[in-house]
Amino acid sequence: MDRQQKQKRRELKKRIAANRRFHNTWVTRIVYILIVIVLLVNAFKGQKDFSDNENRPLAQRPKLTWDGVKSGSFAKDFETAYADQFLGRDVWMTAKYNLDYMTGKREFDGIYIGKKGYLLSAPKTPDEDSVKNTVEAMNSFASKYKDIKMYALIVPDAAAIMPDMLPAKAPVRDQIKDIASIEGKLLDSFNVIDAADALNNAYKSANSATKEKGLYYRTDHHWTSLGALTVFQDSASTLGVSVGEVTYVPHVVSETFQGTLASRSGNHGSEDQITVYEPTGTDVIYNCYYPDSQLRLRSIFRSEYLDEKDQYMVFFGGNHPTVEIETTAETGKNLLIFKDSYANSFVQFLTPYYENIVLVDPRYYYDDVDSIIKTYNITDVLYLYSADTFVVDTSLADTLNAAGGGTASKGKASPSDATSTDAE
Repeated sequence: MDRQQKQKRRELKKRIAANRRFHNTWVTRIVYILIVIVLLVNAFKGQKDFSDNENRPLAQRPKLTWDGVKSGSFAKDFETAYADQFLGRDVWMTAKYNLDYMTGKREFDGIYIGKKGYLLSAPKTPDEDSVKNTVEAMNSFASKYKDIKMYALIVPDAAAIMPDMLPAKAPVRDQIKDIASIEGKLLDSFNVIDAADALNNAYKSANSATKEKGLYYRTDHHWTSLGALTVFQDSASTLGVSVGEVTYVPHVVSETFQGTLASRSGNHGSEDQITVYEPTGTDVIYNCYYPDSQLRLRSIFRSEYLDEKDQYMVFFGGNHPTVEIETTAETGKNLLIFKDSYANSFVQFLTPYYENIVLVDPRYYYDDVDSIIKTYNITDVLYLYSADTFVVDTSLADTLNAAGGGTASKGKASPSDATSTDAE
C-alpha cells in the first residue's frame, strides 16, 4: 500500500471519528434537552387527584417548609408525588406491564394473571393477634346478647374456589383451612354459614355457560351477585328464612366493569358484567337511609355510580359507617350486619325477609352498637366478611369491645375513605 492510500485511510478514519463524536454529542444534548423538558413539564403541569387505571388517589406535591426539609419528609413526599404525577405515567406503567408479561412474569403486586382472563389475588396470611382479638370480641358479644341469633359468614376469595384458574405452580396458602380454623374458635351458639362449601359445590357442578357468568369477577376482588345468590340460597334455612315463592330475576347493568385487581396489576385485558337481582313473588318494599349523608332512597342500587371507575359502588354507593333499611315485611325479624364490602351485593337477597336491616361497617363506625340493638329490636346478627379482610381487620374487635362503653377505639379509617374497595 503506497503512502497516498495510507493518507486517505487516515483521513477517512478521522472523518468517521469526528462524525461519531458529533453524533454522540448531539444525541447526548437531545437526551439532556428531553430530560429537562420532562422535568419542567412535570414541575409545572397540573396535578391529577385520582388515577382511574389504578383506582386510587394520587400523591400531591408537598409544600416547601423548613421543618419538612429538616426532617427529610419534604424530599420523601416530593419523590412520591413526582412518581405519581409523572408525565404519561399510565403509558409507562402499561409498557412496563407488557414487557414483564412478555418475559414470563405472571404475578404483579400480589395479583396472579390467571386463565380465561381471570386476575386472582393471593390470599392474605392471617394476623394471629388480630384474628384472636376479633374472635374473642365476637364470642364476648354473643355471650352478652344470648337471646340474639348469631351468624358468621366468611367468604373465601377466587383463588381458593377456582385454583384451576391460577398460573401453574402459583404459591397460594390454604385459605379455606384458615376460615375453618377461625370458625372452629367461635362459640357453639354461632350458626356458621359455610360459604366455601356452597361456592365449591356450585363451581365444580356448573356447566361451562354458568362458569362463564362467574361466581367472582375476573378483574375485581369481590364475588359477583351470582356468587352471593349461590351462598344465600344455600344458607336460607340456616338463616331461618323461608324463601317460598320468591325468585330473583337478573338484570345486567354494566358490561364494562374493571375492578381493583385490574387497577393493581396493570392488566386491563378483561371486562366484567355487573348484574343486579330483582325479587319477584313478593310485595315487600323498602326504604334505604344513609345517616352519614342523611340521604333516603327507595333502592339499594345507585345507578349513578355505573358512570364511575368503580362500578361495584352500584351497591349502596360503596361503604358507609351505617345504612338503615326499613321494609314492609312483617316477619318480626330485625337484622344487624357487621360487614365489609362483600355484604353490599348480598343484601339485595335479604330485603323480603326482615323488617329492618342495619349495616355497620366497623372500619368507619364510631358510635354505640348497643343503641342500634335497642332501637331496632335486633333479633339476628350476621358477620359477613371476605376472608382477606377478616384475617387482618382490627376494627370489628374495637367496635364490639366498645359496645356498652361509648365509642370505638382509635385507628379506623375516616368515613371519607368509605369506598367499595377494602383494605385488601
